[in-house]
Amino acid sequence: MQAWTNIPQKTKQAVVNLAGGVNQAVEPIEINDSQCLSVVNMDSAVYPTVQVVDGYTSYLQHEGLINKIFMFKGEWYSGNSRGLYKLSPSLVWTPIYSYSDSNDDRLWDVSMFFDGSKLYFLDGSLQLQQYDGTTLSPVSGAPSGSAFMTTHSNRFFLAGKGDNLLSFSGLRDANDWSSTDKYVGTGKITVETSDGEKPSGLTAFSNHVILFKRNTMHKLFGEDSTNFNMTQPYGVGCVSDRSIVPTRDSLFWLGPDGFYDYMGGAAPTKISDPIKNYIAQINMTYAHRCVAGTDGRFVYLSLVTGTATQPNVTLKYDIQGGRWWPVSFVATSYFLDGQTLYFGTADGKIMRVGGNDFAGSPINWSIETKPFAEDDETVRKTINRLFIVADIEPGSTLNVAYTGGTEGGTWNQVYTTSNGTGAIQSIRIPVIVRTPETWYRLKLYGTGKAKIHRIIREVSKRNG
Repeated sequence: MQAWTNIPQKTKQAVVNLAGGVNQAVEPIEINDSQCLSVVNMDSAVYPTVQVVDGYTSYLQHEGLINKIFMFKGEWYSGNSRGLYKLSPSLVWTPIYSYSDSNDDRLWDVSMFFDGSKLYFLDGSLQLQQYDGTTLSPVSGAPSGSAFMTTHSNRFFLAGKGDNLLSFSGLRDANDWSSTDKYVGTGKITVETSDGEKPSGLTAFSNHVILFKRNTMHKLFGEDSTNFNMTQPYGVGCVSDRSIVPTRDSLFWLGPDGFYDYMGGAAPTKISDPIKNYIAQINMTYAHRCVAGTDGRFVYLSLVTGTATQPNVTLKYDIQGGRWWPVSFVATSYFLDGQTLYFGTADGKIMRVGGNDFAGSPINWSIETKPFAEDDETVRKTINRLFIVADIEPGSTLNVAYTGGTEGGTWNQVYTTSNGTGAIQSIRIPVIVRTPETWYRLKLYGTGKAKIHRIIREVSKRNG
């Protein structure tokens, strides 16, 4: 920060980027200058520049709320409240397994085993099913009522919501749930806690199995019944199996008090304090319907908040910098195919991420800065000039406004452009504050694609 210059100018400049993401963890005046109080449809993919998020296109159409999307043997599959479906070459969704009724808690879990020649799936009440792309058959020996599954050390692991058993299959045999050989056979491990909680999620990460309950995580190490070792439970749980997302270096999931990052060794770290207001609004009755996914750089977290019963809020977490970014679209499922992210919606669409708009609609974006005092909280200031170093694409818009005070107030628009150039510009914006304040905030907003590299504020004292 440049110091105040000598009288009579009494001016100084401050240069800052806006790519720090939203921060609700502390009072507005305490957050970093690059962080913001409110933001929508921007991210830090090209940090330290902040840019408008990628758009998406409508890719496939099904029906109902899509709670599962994936590919098996190069073909698309989707799950909703009525069944699990396969997309035919003629773009018709054919049921692999379906019901006569709808149930929004019919949440599909799928897995491939070994060479990828067979698909296994369940929904919380259905017997484990095996499908090779043509023939469907139940795995009759598998424990009934299983809701969660994962694979580890060439075995299947299953857990249900109704008991405390973690079951594992025979070695390299997903259909073997009864053999007793201690090296290659099957077994059950009882995972109890004093509060009587039942499993809420199951995954494998960093060479061990993790069984979640609402308030605890239980780690299983080993390869067979001779060396399986279940560690003492750790006091961090999971409220939604659908929120468990592995990345190259970390495992993420939603707990009852926030979103967690686990690297396989040290204790999990809560990373959601910057979005604590969103976390506080989660509807815990339907928290099991929250869902997360990743594109490799960002983790997307869709929450069920307020009185909603399905996801109604989506946020992006920048894995590289720990920055949070709310977006305006809502996903009900995610699938990453190579480097392309897809997401399902509540109205049966499968969207493909990429492009300059939201399925044909312009992207509306905005960012509201923290209150600035320019390192002097004892005097009032006048904003003399702003320079916005930005790249506004042709057809996109940029608006700039300010307001006095630390929160609230009326936004005074001081600049607007209705058509960018597509080149980096230093936009000079004269600003006259007729009722100067000790604190002031800025708001940048617009439509279409844009990048904001930095803002330069020139401020002068009004007293002192």
